[in-house]
Amino acid sequence: MDNSKNVIGIIGAMDAEVRGIESVMNKMTRTNVGGSDVVVGTIHGRSVALMQSGIGKVNAAFAAQLLIREFNVSRLYMTGIAGSMGGRLHTLDLLIPDLFVQYDVIMPGEPDGYMDILDRVGVLPDEKISAELAAACGATRGTMATGERFVDSEEDKADILRRFPTVVAADMESGAVAQVCARLKVPMACVKVISDAGDVGEYYDFKMRAAEKAISAVLSVL
Repeated sequence: MDNSKNVIGIIGAMDAEVRGIESVMNKMTRTNVGGSDVVVGTIHGRSVALMQSGIGKVNAAFAAQLLIREFNVSRLYMTGIAGSMGGRLHTLDLLIPDLFVQYDVIMPGEPDGYMDILDRVGVLPDEKISAELAAACGATRGTMATGERFVDSEEDKADILRRFPTVVAADMESGAVAQVCARLKVPMACVKVISDAGDVGEYYDFKMRAAEKAISAVLSVL
């Protein structure tokens, strides 16, 4: 890819999110790296590199690192779905996180969520592009908790909220993307749509509608 271009990176965790964005892209080329396709093209004349990360923090971190280092993206958007925490958000509500914490990072002698290389607990997104995204789609701002499991029990939700009281939603990817972007100093923003309140039935009922809404939010700023 031409390093002189101002390339926008987009990561979706699920196939539905990626296909929805790909459907509006032009001049596409496709490269498979490590089992994942990276689709490069344009949206409204802007250069875009699009990738499905897969589920979980390792997959998400791999995708962010790949797009930044190999496809020279100058900013990165993460899109997808999340589960509501604490009752502030409801199904199909939009969230633009203003802080990311990783609730399953626990080390002796350090506060929960502590990231040693960054020497802090939470990671902030880029405020400028996050505010632009929130304004474009009328989203709520709040803290996102990321971890390696689907949070589907009241006990798990209560435990996370006890340790991270400002959390309003939970997912399995965005905190990892935010951490990679913080280390590599690449502006990052995230849009998530609430698919459930930690209920597996709700998740399957609403995940496709939530994914479609997340896609629309990202496209609104392109």
